[in-house]
Amino acid sequence: MSSRLFPIDLPSREWVEFQAEGFSKPVSGVIYNSKEPPTCGVPLGGVSTGCLDLEATGTFGFSSIFNSHVPRRALPDLPFLAISIGGDTWFLARPKTRLHLPMFWADANAKQCLHNARRVHCWGHFPVVDLEFETRAPVSAGLRAWSPFLPGNTALSNIPAAIFEVRLRNASENPQKGTLAFSFRGPSREEGGPGNAQRQELAGESRGVVVSTQNASYALAAIGEERVRAGGELGLNGESWARIGKELPTPTDDTGASLAVDFSLAPGEEKTVRFVLAWFAPQWKSGGTPNSGGNTFTQMYATRYRNVNEVLEHVARDHASLLNRVLAWQQVIYGEEKLPPWLRDSLVNILHLITEDSFWGAAKPPIGDWCRPEDGLFGLIEDPRNCPQIECIPCSFYGNIPLVYFFPDLALSTLRGYKAYQYPDGAAPWVFGGTEDSPPCDLAVPSRGYQTVLNGPCYVDMADRYWLRTGDQDFLREFYPSIKKNTIFTMNLRPEYPPGDRLISMPTGNVGLEWFEACNWAGMTAHVGDIHLANIKMAERMAEKMGDKEFARQCHEWLQLGAQSMEKNLWTGKYYLNYLEPETNTKSDLIMSNQLDGEWMVRFHDLPNVLPSDRIATTLETVKRTGVAATRFGAVNFTLPDGTPASNAEGQPGWSYVDVACFTPEVLMLGMTYMYHGEKEFGLELCHGCWANLALAQGMTWDQPNIFRGDTGEQIYGGDYYQNLMLWSLPAALDGKGLSAPCEPGGLVDRIIKAAQA
Repeated sequence: MSSRLFPIDLPSREWVEFQAEGFSKPVSGVIYNSKEPPTCGVPLGGVSTGCLDLEATGTFGFSSIFNSHVPRRALPDLPFLAISIGGDTWFLARPKTRLHLPMFWADANAKQCLHNARRVHCWGHFPVVDLEFETRAPVSAGLRAWSPFLPGNTALSNIPAAIFEVRLRNASENPQKGTLAFSFRGPSREEGGPGNAQRQELAGESRGVVVSTQNASYALAAIGEERVRAGGELGLNGESWARIGKELPTPTDDTGASLAVDFSLAPGEEKTVRFVLAWFAPQWKSGGTPNSGGNTFTQMYATRYRNVNEVLEHVARDHASLLNRVLAWQQVIYGEEKLPPWLRDSLVNILHLITEDSFWGAAKPPIGDWCRPEDGLFGLIEDPRNCPQIECIPCSFYGNIPLVYFFPDLALSTLRGYKAYQYPDGAAPWVFGGTEDSPPCDLAVPSRGYQTVLNGPCYVDMADRYWLRTGDQDFLREFYPSIKKNTIFTMNLRPEYPPGDRLISMPTGNVGLEWFEACNWAGMTAHVGDIHLANIKMAERMAEKMGDKEFARQCHEWLQLGAQSMEKNLWTGKYYLNYLEPETNTKSDLIMSNQLDGEWMVRFHDLPNVLPSDRIATTLETVKRTGVAATRFGAVNFTLPDGTPASNAEGQPGWSYVDVACFTPEVLMLGMTYMYHGEKEFGLELCHGCWANLALAQGMTWDQPNIFRGDTGEQIYGGDYYQNLMLWSLPAALDGKGLSAPCEPGGLVDRIIKAAQA
């Protein structure tokens, strides 16, 4: 017999290296179990397919596959897999809620033959989750569940399906005959729409059932099995689970379904049974749920498949090659010895946020006719459970790097959206939809928002990323007029100030905020100033490439004036002032840990510093003894000059960050700033401390917060925050190189994409 999918005798909640099924070399990962599960399961799904969370307990969690996005549908904490042998049924699950409730056991005799797994062990490596089940059954079982997700291939990552490969192993000395059953609760009444579900039995290579409703359909099938039975959902009916070896429930008017596969195993024999769950819910409502109202958008996968039968046919035909390609690109990352084991594991798993948060709408109304059919309009939702709005531009500034690396066509689609929604005065939109004036899942109701002062740099930075990644000069010609107009707008938000001072200032009247939105800001600010100078530096390079000598000269002059103003007005000798407004005699001498974000921006973009090197070095030393020293998990946002953690008072939204607040993506950015300025190991350890807290101590590998406490490490705010995709910036920073280096022939990104094509 072959070994398990992964060893189950390893320490839990630690980064460990081990041999795993399908990999030629050791992998790195974190093993969770049903006794100490992570806060959320691994999402099964691809790019804008919706997703189905598979928990470490062997049950399903949140589901958005039928377009319940805000709020997500929470499925019952019930088993969906079980084995029946000799009149006993063993659930391949250890639910958090105990299943000996009277409502589950309708028959006293059934209670005697139903057994939970003693323990479930989980290793998640998105888009794959491996489970090993400890039971007393004579046949042991493991599960490899996965969805197609192939860096470099957007179409094959846009397949709405998941595959469940159940490994059955007869370790006994006797032949074993039994039944493996899979139960699925279909779309809810709200998700499916009015009317009864329709059922279609499937025969042939894929045997099972298709269940269709007005709004959604799904297929549940077994691949290559002859003895397959279909029935209604098993759900909470203990008697039905006890009888799976003989019969399945008769389907009712609801949308649930079950499959049973009969098996026989000789002593020492092993068998893999493959179930496919394919779904097709071609339209979502901008209100967040199927009957919430608002605009109607068409899923991009509906332009590729006509129905769920075609999805099933594709997956059933190509499942073996698709899985091989998934494991191949993961092997590249696991084998990258230049990266520490914790980072290899984390780079694989952080990509789950693309599945959790992506919306890809076809080029149909209400999206404007500017949208190209081949592009559609792609957007990411900031945090579907806490802050649902599409394409909040600073979130994409933090988080679109793996899109630029692995799905540049999606990054281009989004950038064309920003360009189309740009305002006549040059301002970039803040969101595509989801403010107080529009529903949370809308792609066609843009807003200026209230972070005007940094929206422009986000747009310019993301456009520059794409250009550096692809070298596409046609892209630069297409976008340069928009970038120039936006840069001019951004640098004149405070026209009453002298030319140098206005470049580093909040808008007139301090109207509007920046990324640190729960803060007071006034006049000239170090954080805004450094980021604006980075914006100018990128625009200068683009102007030179386009032969726009006049604007290139303007940018060069702005850079000199802005740096002089930073030195004259904000430099204290040890760091830059938080802000200064001379006309009102308002000043903040708090030390902002991330005051040099602009320096990370330029170095990541292969550009020189915009502030003097000695000032950068001195500031980083000051931050080291203040914001960094205040926590084990990275750096707190602000401290007093003596290093005491502090908040920046209450901002205009009427709330404030606690004094020990840490921003996950900002900790990463600060760590990389140290790396780019000669302190590679120190910067890496900042990032490691932050990530170890989230993944190990908090168990939030697949539930990413954007703010946590610097004293306890506990979550303050957020879950599924795609800002944290910024982690994919680290490989370049560790090499001291810009973002395009991993994309060069032989680079990490290049090798991942080639492996996924094999």
